[in-house]
Amino acid sequence: MTDDGVAIEADIELVDAIAALSADCTALSKRLHQLDHTITTDCAGLTLRLHYPAFRQGKAMVGELVDAISHHIVAFCLPRTKVAQVDALYGSIPVAEFKVRLEQLRQSAFDLFKRAQLACNRNGEAGELLLYLFTEWVLGAPQILAKMSLKTNSQMPVHGADGVHVRFCPETKRLFIYWGESKLHKDLGKAINDAAKSIAESLTEEKVKHEIALVHRNLDLSGLPSSAKEALLCYLDPYADEYVHRYDVITCLISFDFDGFAKTAADPETCDAVFRKLAEEKLKSASVDLAQALKDKGLNHQPVEMFFMPVPSVARLRELFQDKIGWKPMGGS
Repeated sequence: MTDDGVAIEADIELVDAIAALSADCTALSKRLHQLDHTITTDCAGLTLRLHYPAFRQGKAMVGELVDAISHHIVAFCLPRTKVAQVDALYGSIPVAEFKVRLEQLRQSAFDLFKRAQLACNRNGEAGELLLYLFTEWVLGAPQILAKMSLKTNSQMPVHGADGVHVRFCPETKRLFIYWGESKLHKDLGKAINDAAKSIAESLTEEKVKHEIALVHRNLDLSGLPSSAKEALLCYLDPYADEYVHRYDVITCLISFDFDGFAKTAADPETCDAVFRKLAEEKLKSASVDLAQALKDKGLNHQPVEMFFMPVPSVARLRELFQDKIGWKPMGGS
């Protein structure tokens, strides 16, 4: 086989290996609707997306959304190797025992999520899980590093990105690495400013080196076969030819309070259409503020996949998620 043939075969293997890690998130479309729009900014690398909770009888189904995303917390929090050990028991042990093992896995994920949030001084955010799902579902980029188990390590000097995902494009020979940031904030303007600040900080040389080192040390837990791991690591090695084809992309979720939900409740039959119009107007104004915030940080050309998710109340979204995982709010309040 020629060198080109070997390279093509390696590319196909990497594509297949990464695809095998992808979670099936298609059911989320029943709980999260997408706004189609043509809004752009003068930030060349910025892609704007907006999703919102689906309606039932004029009301946003936030509780049902929390139920839906909670089913993915095991895959989000725990290393694939640990999940695979339980999956491998299917059919080899009694059904009742297998169900117990699954519940133990789920409880481990809940407990790990809570410990990691405490370690990061965060108050049980659902944003990280939502961003994980958006990146897997919309961008087709599976997670290769479950950060939750690392965030509980007191020796970890920089907590870094909320998630690390990858996608390989064989046509361009480019490996896309998605570094995640999530912001849940009542006020959209403050969320935008916080997001721009966090994105700029995450792209410093120190932070990027730290994240790359984490991937190096923990790639064995990704579920990738050895040949695919070796191929992927070449894109992280500054001495390898593939290194120049690594493409760093920021994914960011901003969830915020939006009064558009209250304005659509009067007529359940037209609420979705009315809401889409209001949401597009909000996105248009927010895009100007976001573009300016990114430019102020020198991020005019940085690739950013921005997910906006308006909700009736961020506080209520957080409360519902905390109840789902058995979280006791900080300070006991």
